[in-house]
Amino acid sequence: MVFKHLFSFLSKVKTIQHTIQHSKAGNLIQLKPKLYRESIHFDKNMVLAGDMHEETVIEGFIIVPKNTSVSMQNITISPTAQMYVEGEVVLQNCRFVGGKSNIHVTVDGGKINAYNCHFEQAKEMAVSIINNSKAIFENCTFIKNDKVHILAESSQACIEKCEFSHGKHGIWIKNSSLIQTRNVHLHHHSNAQIIVEDAKYIDHESLIESGNGIGLHLLDAGDASLQTTVFQSNSKSQISVQNGYLTARYCSVIQGDFTGISVTQHGEVQTYHCVIAQNKKANVVVSKSSKMNIECCHIHSGESMGVQVLDGSIVNLYDSKLNGHRSAQISISNKSICSMKKCVVKEGYHVGICIEDKGNCTIVESEITHNANSAITIFKSELTVIKSILSDNIGNGILAMSHSKVEVDLCKFYDNEMPHIACKSHVQIGLLQSQFYNGKSLFIVNECELTATQCQFYDSHNVQVEICDLSTGRFEQCQIYNGKSYGMKVLRNSSLYLFDSQIFHHELAQIVVNDSSVIMKNSEMFDGKRNALFIQNHSEVYIQDCFISKHGQHQLWIDFESTVELKSVQITDGALTDIFAQNQSSVYVSDSIIRNNKSRFNVQAVNFSKIEIIKTVVENSYGDVYYSENHSFIKQLDF
Repeated sequence: MVFKHLFSFLSKVKTIQHTIQHSKAGNLIQLKPKLYRESIHFDKNMVLAGDMHEETVIEGFIIVPKNTSVSMQNITISPTAQMYVEGEVVLQNCRFVGGKSNIHVTVDGGKINAYNCHFEQAKEMAVSIINNSKAIFENCTFIKNDKVHILAESSQACIEKCEFSHGKHGIWIKNSSLIQTRNVHLHHHSNAQIIVEDAKYIDHESLIESGNGIGLHLLDAGDASLQTTVFQSNSKSQISVQNGYLTARYCSVIQGDFTGISVTQHGEVQTYHCVIAQNKKANVVVSKSSKMNIECCHIHSGESMGVQVLDGSIVNLYDSKLNGHRSAQISISNKSICSMKKCVVKEGYHVGICIEDKGNCTIVESEITHNANSAITIFKSELTVIKSILSDNIGNGILAMSHSKVEVDLCKFYDNEMPHIACKSHVQIGLLQSQFYNGKSLFIVNECELTATQCQFYDSHNVQVEICDLSTGRFEQCQIYNGKSYGMKVLRNSSLYLFDSQIFHHELAQIVVNDSSVIMKNSEMFDGKRNALFIQNHSEVYIQDCFISKHGQHQLWIDFESTVELKSVQITDGALTDIFAQNQSSVYVSDSIIRNNKSRFNVQAVNFSKIEIIKTVVENSYGDVYYSENHSFIKQLDF
């Protein structure tokens, strides 16, 4: 290569341009360290080098046309107009500072490779890459360029180990462009640090922090793929996906002043092994018919909600953990859908999961525990819980209200401070093969419908099952036992259907019926400290093919104008009377056995009550079988 030094020509020619014109293609021109005020148009391949030790400054307009390759080294450029590249330019250890141009470098259909360069104080942007251009930036610094440091339109760029700071935007990618970044640092921008608009963005191991706007903004089908990227301390959403697509793996989105990840307007997001935490609003918001898949992630310590799903959106969570949120850890509303599998929702300062306004949530093999309110609250929505644990919550396990529908299969509820399941106002709830213990199990009120099949309710310190106010409960093949209070209460014009079930070992009455109705078939009640059934206040009870035994007080107490019919029932071994009716109550017994060897009377009727017994064996080796008084009667007919 022929070396020509500009200072050797200064006696004859005064400009860099003249030296280029008189040099051969491929020559290296070594510039003397000084200020050159001139514009340069390269017409051949050339290397232009400044001094390595003292500053060499070019103040002017530089053009690299098509089919021309230029290398510039150790030069400071203060452009009077944008450097315009249609060919190829390689910049090494160059500085672009200030000047009169709005744009430092425009690459139009050309190529730029920049290494260890510095771009500062452009009035609009440092580098514009347009019209199928290609760019590489390594170890470069971009600072205080007013609007955007790098703009890419319909082009491609690779950026590695660069720093972007103190502008309006860091990188703006548009119109089918592709930018790949690795180990870059963006910080302190006044608006979105990275914008991806109808383009593709790929990043590895970068840090995007301390911006006054959004960290990464995807819109209009913008597509981003992130791996081990860190977003922190951005003032608005750290990641905003607006009708765009995001895939994030092993990323951290932490300590934001607003939302961690916001997905809206048909946006789609996939996250894997990410940490989303300590954002002041919701850690994740998915809205306006958007979709998000969250796998193996940890979402925690938000000052508001953990995951908020609204406006007809869909979220799937798998093998993820949510904890430590000040508001609902998961909120699902307005016709949105959320599915969860193998997740943990714990240690929230409020509700674990809130579902409302026609939301739908399915939970499988998950744990919802140690929340400072109910594990799940549902309002005018649908919930399915399968093979899950809901325990140790300060509120309910499930609180369902107002025309909601709940299905629970193969679940465990225990140690919740309020009823494991509470339903109010037209709720339909189905329970299958589930266990409820160490707490009040069910509280059903105000025209709700409950069906429980093959479930167990036990070890409660309060009423195990309470059904009130025009509600209906149906229990099949269930066990209700070892309660420290009542087994079941059916109150205020409600209905209970009890089939093929067992109720035993309660400290108070096993079933209380007040102004309500009960149908009981093929079931057993035994070993109660007080009554088997305490029936009062205009109640109606029908018992068929059942076994009632070993209660500490009257086994059936019927009071205040109530009616009981017993058919094919065996009542034995009571400590007191087997059937006690008073205050205008009525009892009809047929095809049954009433046997008592501990009390003086098997059957008693007092205060205007009546008992009719047909085809029934009534035996008592201790005393008389019947007793009536005060306008009451007992009639036995054996035909």
